[in-house]
Amino acid sequence: MTAARPAVSVIVPTYNCGRFLAEALESILSQTRRPDQIAVVDDGSTDDTEQVVSQFNGIEYIRQHNAGVSAARNTGLAAAHGEFVTFLDADDRWRPTFVERMHELLNADPTAVCAFANFVRFEHSTGRLLRDQFQCYPELRRAGPQSLSKDIAFRRLVACGEFPAYTQVMMFRRDLIEPLRFDTSLALCEDANFALQAFMQGAVVYTDEVLAEIRRHDSNASRDVGSMAIHKLNALQALQPHVMGRNVDAYHDRLIKAHIDAALYRVRSGLQDFRACLRVPGSPMRKLKGAFRIALALI
Repeated sequence: MTAARPAVSVIVPTYNCGRFLAEALESILSQTRRPDQIAVVDDGSTDDTEQVVSQFNGIEYIRQHNAGVSAARNTGLAAAHGEFVTFLDADDRWRPTFVERMHELLNADPTAVCAFANFVRFEHSTGRLLRDQFQCYPELRRAGPQSLSKDIAFRRLVACGEFPAYTQVMMFRRDLIEPLRFDTSLALCEDANFALQAFMQGAVVYTDEVLAEIRRHDSNASRDVGSMAIHKLNALQALQPHVMGRNVDAYHDRLIKAHIDAALYRVRSGLQDFRACLRVPGSPMRKLKGAFRIALALI
């Protein structure tokens, strides 16, 4: 490892994704900047995952009892030895320059904790490419690489309508995230919780280049889009002990919005979420707008 070429570790958490895994691993091995470590963490699969991995040279295979994707990612973090670390879900794939571009962005800014890129979703059944993810981040949509200093990164990114927190297109500086781990108590949005914690540790750089393709299929954990409002709220509530200083106001504002979104999803039974948001310090105007939105939903 040299200062000009820090090592990169790739972690591939997987559970019964043998049918997709070879394609994911091929996309890693086809990178223009080859990773220095590739570790597949098998979360107790009962399919042919181990056999698929055995077909490739130079890939570490780590098997654990089934404990969920957060535990698998944490196992990978413990095994990673690169200065930079990144994740690829077993059912997704990178375009050839992903590692090279993320490596360049992090290597150019020693204060950066994280770099992330754009991606497109694609339908597994047809291969059809869907819209790119940066359409969900109008607050970030600018051509070319952009940088947010540590002072503002969390506040800017937590305020986005959709959290830019997909670990499949993120690379982290390992020493700055060393204390962080994925929250195993969260059923979904554990990646958002982890990324938002990371955004408080240093500068964040990003590019709207499409560098990955995320598979949409019938086994996706997040296929119930409506219930994601509940999971986002859970992820934000779990974040509370980690937020302090100048980030608190931005956190409270987004937590209010998350309570309102959860209340709208659950409508009548969700009014408890709206009452809870009233107890969060912050924007009276956002709370008033939320009350109007809920009233309209109940009509």
